[in-house]
Amino acid sequence: MINNNNNIYQEIKDLEKNSRLIKTAHFLAVQRKQKTHRILGLSAIIINIIIFSPFLDLVIPKYSAIAIKFLAIISASLAGVQTLFNYQKDIESHLSAGDKYTNIYHRVGVLLAKYTDSLIQQDDLIKEFEALFQDYLDANTQYKACIPSNNDYEKAQESIQKRSQRNTLLKEQSQLST
Repeated sequence: MINNNNNIYQEIKDLEKNSRLIKTAHFLAVQRKQKTHRILGLSAIIINIIIFSPFLDLVIPKYSAIAIKFLAIISASLAGVQTLFNYQKDIESHLSAGDKYTNIYHRVGVLLAKYTDSLIQQDDLIKEFEALFQDYLDANTQYKACIPSNNDYEKAQESIQKRSQRNTLLKEQSQLST
């Protein structure tokens, strides 16, 4: 059924691979941005608690006014950085993009399974692939404002490779135990 000249099959496999990589990169970007957002926010909260507590008056009474001003500047700067980089909006965009690419990835997997199991003909395969590829292109256009970093892509690739190796080991162990 599948031969070396079946370029459409390879294109579908590539779409599956790319969708998986991009969805993973977006979800890693979410984790990174959430971590940064939380660190900045928690730092600002802790600094404000220190400013409004009697702690500085007890520890450094002579310099507490200067320390309070300094900490207020740091706290305001942290809040400004959070506002400027708009982490929450970025997180929501990356989540939405990750969900879209996850949907494409799963639909491609089902399409490949149907074709491999001879449940659909090549003409139907091509039609469904074209629709999926158009969804992929639309997602690329829709989410061009929230592109994961190169580091997110590298970590995504590593994560996928580790998962594939783990799955291969599990399959081998399962076959040995039967």
